Parts: sequence; structure tokens; C-alpha cells
Amino acid sequence: MSERLLIADGNSSITDSLSNYLQKEGFTVDCASNFQQALSVYSSYLHDFAIIEIELPDGDGIELTRLIKTMNPNAKIILTTSYPSISTALKAIKAKVEDYLIKPFVFDEIKAILKELNKPIDREKIIEKPPLFREKEEICSIIGESIEIKLLMEKIKKIANTPTNVLLLGETGTGKELFARAIHDSSYRKKKPFVAINCASLPENLLESELFGFVKGAFTGATSDKKGLLEIADGGTVFLDEIGDLPLSLQAKLLRVLEDREIRPLGSVISKKVDLRIISATNKDLIEEVKEGKFREDLFFRLNVITLSIPPLRERGKDLEILAHHFMRKFAIKMGKNIKKIDPQVIKLLYKHTWPGNIRELQNVIEQSVVFCEGETIVPENLPEYIQHSDKFFERAKDIPVLSIEEYTKEFILKYQSIYTEQELAEMLGITRKALWEKRKKWGLTKK
Repeated sequence: MSERLLIADGNSSITDSLSNYLQKEGFTVDCASNFQQALSVYSSYLHDFAIIEIELPDGDGIELTRLIKTMNPNAKIILTTSYPSISTALKAIKAKVEDYLIKPFVFDEIKAILKELNKPIDREKIIEKPPLFREKEEICSIIGESIEIKLLMEKIKKIANTPTNVLLLGETGTGKELFARAIHDSSYRKKKPFVAINCASLPENLLESELFGFVKGAFTGATSDKKGLLEIADGGTVFLDEIGDLPLSLQAKLLRVLEDREIRPLGSVISKKVDLRIISATNKDLIEEVKEGKFREDLFFRLNVITLSIPPLRERGKDLEILAHHFMRKFAIKMGKNIKKIDPQVIKLLYKHTWPGNIRELQNVIEQSVVFCEGETIVPENLPEYIQHSDKFFERAKDIPVLSIEEYTKEFILKYQSIYTEQELAEMLGITRKALWEKRKKWGLTKK
């Protein structure tokens, strides 16, 4: 084996001994003792494999996994933990890791897993999927038969092979990144990198170094050169999610990238040419943000050459049922369960819900249902409580002519904030904890 592997673990004795063991097995091994060091080391080499401890001294190994998967979707990751729980196991599944090990583990077990992950795929042994689902998964796994989705996919086919920047608009959880990947995978850039960057997930100083990279000595702790994500994506596509949250100082620098097709790493006096297509996404009203001085008008017009609106789940008709069955199969396979169908009463309850968190919320709901399902059929009792009792929840709102998605979200937070944790509440709504905090601040809500 000649693959490069990263070990990120706060226990130096584990990293040293496991590193020595795997080097003898033919791996090129790099080690990191904390989150920031691991992120820096990984972005320098884009390792084939990573073994990451969830409880890193300065951060969450699952969040590190998400960032690594952003840089390299093909990275194969094994998560380890000393404190196993159903909650962390579910988070590991969501992060799309290849394996999840509980400490103490046997090194031979790691070796066997890596050997299995390194096997080439035998395509002749792959079981054929029914034609209905095979056709849907040909375009970057976008699933849906509604007229709204079919029209959207026709537009994507027309714009895919152009160099034009695209702005995706839609509510939180509608799958904007999936549509961005569809554009990339349908274009002549598909063999080049697709790099997704969440502009709201990192603090401004870290986001700048992640975007543009830096040279040795640029700041304290910069002990070597590091490529930025914009340079890593050269020739491919950059997806800037939550572009409305990009700080004004970085908006100016991004504008220069769009105008000059050049990047300059922090601390460097030399610019580098890059060939990028920019796809950005937001659930904010950027025109209003421009009026309020929170978003640069010139950058808005650079990004907004072609606009695609992603419909919310509640406007996609029968796609809800199709997606529910898709997620059922996905999580049943991941959890090794023999679940074959969804009770019709469950489908009725799903259609009664307004889905403020859209597809992401539906995925969370079905995942929880699969966890609690004990037979071959998902039944109403397997659903989260707020879905089971959606009729009672909206009883007092019957006299309201129209309940907007914002009004529903506010009602939902007030109703369930004393029952669920912040993280659970955010996941049910299909939003981040930061977004939940911002909504509380906007509406003057205090946590009980």
C-alpha cells in the first residue's frame, strides 16, 4: 500500500504506536493531536484515509470529518470514541463515515478495515437497482418526479456546460448543495474538484485562511505553506453556501477573484491564476441585504448571473413520499435493519406537516423512525412526537388564514423549546444551532 493516512487523536501514545504499525503495513502516515492541526495537515495533502477521534482536545471529530469530506468527498474515514452512545453513532452515520470504532480497539481490526476499504469495486457484483430509481440517481442522486423538479433539472442541463456563475435560492434544507453538485457533475468540469464551503460555519479569520491559503510565516503558527480551498478547486467548481453570511471584508476579496481570476494566499506577494466556476446559495434576501449595506452590490451582480429557485418540500407534491421511502432504504441498510415499508398512516402524517426544515428535516425524521422501528414496517409510533401530534399542534391555528413558514417556525420553537435540547430542536427544523440562535434573537425569544 502507498496510500496516505491521517491519524487525529489527542492521545500521543495511540498515535505513535498506531502510526508505527500502519507504516509497517505500507501506509504513509501523518499525525495530529488536535482539531486545528489535523485540519491544517489534511488540507496540505488531501489524504486517502483518516482515523479521527471524536473527542479531540479542541474540537469535535465529527465536525472535522465534515470539513474533510468537503475538501475530498472520496476520503475514507474511521471515527473512534471512548464514550460510545446512540447519539454519537447517529452523528457518525450522518457524517457518512466508513466505520465507527469504540476504544480500546485492536490494531489488526484497523488493518482489516483499511484493507477492505482499499479493495477496488467489483462492478459486476453490484446489484442492479430497479429502473425507476436508477434513472433518478443518474443526475447526482436528485430524487423527484414533481413538475417543479423536472423543470429545474431541464434548466440545469442547459446551463451546466457554460462558465456562468449561478445563484441558488431556497429555504434552509431544500438541498441546494445537491443541485450545485448536479450542475458540476453535468458539466465539462466534472473530473475536476467540487469544493463546498459553508460561509457561516467558520469564524472570519479562519475562513479567510481556508479560502485563500497562506504561506509560511504569514502569522503565528503558520509553520508551512498551505493551499486554500479556492486553489484546490482550480479547474472545477466552488460552492459557496450561505453566501449572505460572508463578511464584508471577504466579499471584497472574493470580488477580486471573480474579476481577475487570481488568488493571493495570506502573507504572499504573488498571485496565482485559477479557473473556477462559482455557484453560491442563500436563504436570505440578498437585495434587501444590499439595501441595508450588509452585502456588496457589485458582488451580488457578479454572482447573480443565472438564478435558480429550489422549491420547498411542501410544494413538491408526491416527491415527499418518494423521498421518505428513499431515506427509509438508505438508513435501513446503514443500520442493518430489515425494514421494507412505511405504514400508510405514517405517509398521511408526513403530508400534514409543513416541513420548515424541508428535505433535511424529513431525512432526520425518517432516520429517527428507522432507529425506533422494531419490525419490517415504520409505524406512527416510530415518528418524532411533534410529527405524531401535528393535528393537535395546529388546532389553535385553524382560524389563521395563512401561516407563513416564519410564523410556523416561531410557533414550533415556542412549543417545543422546553422539551428538546438546542441541538435536537435545530435538527428537527433542519437548521444550524447558530441559525436557531439568530431566530431567537430576531423574535426576542428567551430559552426556558
